[in-house]
Order: sequence, then structure tokens, then C-alpha cells
Amino acid sequence: MLTQNRWLRSTIWEAGRLPLLGSAVAGAYRRYFNVASGRHTRLFHGSFPDFAAAQAAIPRGRNAGYDNPESAQRVIGEWLEIYPSDYPVIYWLSRLLPGCTRVFDWGGNVGLKYFAFRKYLTYPESMDWLVNDVPAVVDLGRETARRERAPGLRFTSALDELARADVLLAAGALHFIDAPFERLRELPALPAHLVLSKVPAHDAPSTWTLHNMGTAMCPYKLFNRAELIADVEALGYRLIDAWRSPDVHCEIPFLPKYTIDAYSGFYFAKTPPGTRAV
Repeated sequence: MLTQNRWLRSTIWEAGRLPLLGSAVAGAYRRYFNVASGRHTRLFHGSFPDFAAAQAAIPRGRNAGYDNPESAQRVIGEWLEIYPSDYPVIYWLSRLLPGCTRVFDWGGNVGLKYFAFRKYLTYPESMDWLVNDVPAVVDLGRETARRERAPGLRFTSALDELARADVLLAAGALHFIDAPFERLRELPALPAHLVLSKVPAHDAPSTWTLHNMGTAMCPYKLFNRAELIADVEALGYRLIDAWRSPDVHCEIPFLPKYTIDAYSGFYFAKTPPGTRAV
């Protein structure tokens, strides 16, 4: 697959220099994108104004999103893996977890980070790790937690318990969620700490693209960095730390301005009442 992707990328970039050839290759790529499958598929296509427009572009007959058995099990084999982009998250959690009663893991799959991080972190006995995900993933996650004897790991498809969390963790999930900051704004309270990891953020305008992950397709947001930070600060947070994650990147064929060479991570803390975010 890696060799195939390199050949595909080289062909696309060379074809883009010749308008007639580029048009033919663009059509061929779209046809390939529409049918490509397999667990290691990771392809992107197009730019769309919003989630709904990207969703509408999913070909008929393809799964959409993670709420299906094939997609729910797609990354089950990665649940003990640690990646370079995880280490800043582990660092901040090591400082935040003492005294923490709840981590709300938004889009946390079957508890991938719970299981991977417990090799490096000590979880307080009184703390629960609550994963929010779609129903198909939640069902699989509950089975996994029982099998692996993880009594502190719970699952939900609702956001109501987020208001009682100390830490909100979104590790590689924010770009799949339609209007995430509007959803947070509707809650009666927000956690004191917000840790975002593997966020596709860059300096170009925000856009939605379509992601083919093999088992399904889904809308996928590329964030304007300054806009994202402003949206989070408007919720009452201030930016404490930010980092780059070169192990995660994306390219949209024929749209080079949306190439992101390294995803981003952020740690935000609640701004005390009566002060301004800086």
C-alpha cells in the first residue's frame, strides 16, 4: 500500500502540471477513491464548504462514518500502540490526572488511549475514563473493557456527562465531528482542562474534505489554526501549550494548498473568572 500511495502521489503531482492530462488523472483518481477499500486505506478527495456537503458526496453503497461493524473494528489491533504524537499528551496527563475524577475521551474508540497510556500513567482509583463514541464503537468498547478487566473504563454516545469531567481529551477525533465547539458551547459546564491531539490544523482557510478510510467514508475537517484557537478561547480557555506531530499528515490530490505536513496538538486550561485569555 505504501508503494502504491507513493506511485499515486507522484503521478498526480506530475499530471497536475499538464491541464489535459491533469483532468484525466483527476477523473481516474476520483474513480479509484470511490472504490478503494482495505484496512490501511487512507485517501482524501475534494474540498467542501461544510459537513453536510462532504457527507452528500459519499457514493451510494459505501458505509459512512464509524457507526458500522467494519469501521468499529478497523483500529482494534492498535489499542496498545504508542505513537510519537502521544508523548506530549502523556506528559500533560501525567500532570493533570492526580486528583482527577473523570477523563472524558471524545471519540476515543474502544478506549485506545486508556489502554495504551496505562503503561506510562498511574490512574487514580477514584477516576473513571469515559469514552464517547458512536453506538457500534461503544458496544465493541464495552466488550473490550470486560475482556481486559478495565473497571474504570466506561462508554457513552452522549455528551451530558462531559459537564462533570475534569479533563476533555480529543485524540485524533475532532476533525470527524460536525460543529464540535458549538456542541461544547451548549453544555452547562466545561472541564477545567482540554487536551487536543492529532488535529489537522494549518494556515489555510478551514475546509471539509472527504476521507476514505477503507471500511467507510466520512467528512473530515481541516482547521485553520488561528480560527481553532480563537474558537476554543471563546469557550473560556487559554492556550498553555502547542506542538507539532510530524507522524500524522494528509494530502488532498489536486489541492496542494491543503497539504498538512504535520498535525498539531494543544493543551488549553480554563481561564479564571474575571481574567482574559492571552
